[in-house]
Amino acid sequence: MAKRTQTGLRTAALVMEMKEAEGRSEREIAEATGVSASTVHRIISGAHGWGEVADREVFKRYREEQNKALEQVNRTMAAEALVKAYGKMKHASFYQLVVGASIMTDKARLLAGESTQNIEVHTKLEIAGLDKLSDMLSQRLLSTEKPAIDVTPPSPKQIE
Repeated sequence: MAKRTQTGLRTAALVMEMKEAEGRSEREIAEATGVSASTVHRIISGAHGWGEVADREVFKRYREEQNKALEQVNRTMAAEALVKAYGKMKHASFYQLVVGASIMTDKARLLAGESTQNIEVHTKLEIAGLDKLSDMLSQRLLSTEKPAIDVTPPSPKQIE
């Protein structure tokens, strides 16, 4: 029978962070951490007491540390990738440059805490105006009067 090793809180916190923050599969996490796939599953699912361990303050602190470390590695790798991409820009197509620039803009906005989505906001005043307009239109449609249609041709001055 294989010797069983105990999984430490730091490693368990890393397992949770890799699953929740990075969306990695249990198999990927097991390969990256050296923790057995069954233990990874138990940690993520909270089985065998892992759910109670995950609620402890020390575990939460480890997760915060792991998150900071992963963020730093991600930023470092992104910076290295940008340098490499910059060197290859002259070989890129217009489409590749536009898509790359769009992605980089989104990531810069995300890191700055800004929205990465285009959204439209309507004020209460605008909505009130639209409500008034819809009321007027509905009244006009429900009225029994036939609207007069002006068929007078425009004057030459109006055409200019």
